[in-house]
Amino acid sequence: MKRGFLTVLAICGALASSAAAAQTARGGDAAASEPSTAAPSATAIAERRRASGVDGRNQVTVEAGVLSGGVSYARRMGESPWSVGAGVWGAWEPPGTFEGNVFEPVGLQVFTRYRPTEWFHTDVGLTAASYHWTDDCPACTGTLAGVRAAALVGHRMVFAGPEVTAGWASDDQNGSRFGVLFGAQLRVVIGWGN
Repeated sequence: MKRGFLTVLAICGALASSAAAAQTARGGDAAASEPSTAAPSATAIAERRRASGVDGRNQVTVEAGVLSGGVSYARRMGESPWSVGAGVWGAWEPPGTFEGNVFEPVGLQVFTRYRPTEWFHTDVGLTAASYHWTDDCPACTGTLAGVRAAALVGHRMVFAGPEVTAGWASDDQNGSRFGVLFGAQLRVVIGWGN
């Protein structure tokens, strides 16, 4: 019985090697070596993004704008292009549509990041900030609550694009009002981990 089993294994091995040789002779390996025109799989995209050193599971970003800045951390969810994160941001005197001044806002944000390609990503999330409504008055503060978004394009670790904060500002002088703060940022993304 043992001899019969070994004989069957030897025959299967010989058949497999002769089939592989026949495939090579017909050019089967040439077709396999040509680039595929099919869209890359999600796993292939994730591997390529990890190899670039930017899109690790963990991402720290440092943002700088015209008299503004911020730092955030995000964690990618599985192999998907979605991440969740949190950060801090601040600005000196950002341009905006608020009636009354919104000087020196400093805030916290929680956000979702969507990165469908290596060269584009966008963040959208909630923010809460404190600001001054007049210069040189430490007690003249108000609060800002709303949505903060940024859309950025770039290469490898450096991205640039617009940012918008829309929400309700409230202080003792101007009451509560809706408005938008505008900006632009240059972002450096540092990613690590699988």
